[in-house]
Amino acid sequence: MEWQPDEQGLQQVLQLLKDSQSPNTVTQRAVQQKLEQLNQFPDFNNYLIFVLTRLKTEDEPTRSLSGLILKNNVKAHYQNFPSGVSDFIKRECLNSIGDPSPLIRATIGILITTIASKGELQSWPELLPQLCSLLDSEDYNTCEGSFGALQKICEDSSELLDSDALNRPLNVMIPKFLQFFKHCSPKIRSHAIACVNQFIIGRAQALMDNVDTFIESLFVLAVDEDSEVRKNVCRALVMLLEVRIDRLIPHMHSIIQDPDENVALEACEFWLTLAEQPICKEALSGHLLQ
Repeated sequence: MEWQPDEQGLQQVLQLLKDSQSPNTVTQRAVQQKLEQLNQFPDFNNYLIFVLTRLKTEDEPTRSLSGLILKNNVKAHYQNFPSGVSDFIKRECLNSIGDPSPLIRATIGILITTIASKGELQSWPELLPQLCSLLDSEDYNTCEGSFGALQKICEDSSELLDSDALNRPLNVMIPKFLQFFKHCSPKIRSHAIACVNQFIIGRAQALMDNVDTFIESLFVLAVDEDSEVRKNVCRALVMLLEVRIDRLIPHMHSIIQDPDENVALEACEFWLTLAEQPICKEALSGHLLQ
């Protein structure tokens, strides 16, 4: 039987969530005391995930707050969660990663990443395959939510993802991410580049095996209509200077200034980094005015 909340308990949790949004310091103290009391009951965390993922009649800030309190509980007490509670939370996260609300999707992504950071990547073997599979969903929200979670996992666990401990999932993930460089949504393109960027400095083997495809795709996106995509391209090029300048030299003529100020600032970092390289003069000599 799947866990179901007790109606009275649910109303108590909802009232607590409402009270916790009060600016009154006395109320805030009372909320903290109540939270500490409720944390003695293992299924309190079931209520929190239930509010986040199932109670779509509630306003988004309340649902998101429920998820953030749960995230803090995961950080502090996850090792004490009964297996039934942790399994329920994991299942709800994956089932709701495509919530229509960007705020709720982001909260679920943070929660997934927090659970993963507690050593759960090894004991949650279905997480990465399922998130990668959900990228192919025809539903935009599911694709975007899954990418948001994957980006956070890549940022937090880049070394672990490139290790034998997880049977080297990057061998599947890197080629998968590269496919989404051509996605019609700029948000998805930006997520895809940001995911791959986490593995440049560490010279992940799966990325080095696909580095030419990666660089070619970056130069296609260097003139992307979206400034966030172009910023992520600049960040990638700066890091590639450190690890594979040999592969960038043939493309040097394509690196141009950007009219967007924020993107131009990212691009400046590229030229500053290049100037520190011994090969700088040779790389630029054909492109400078005599």
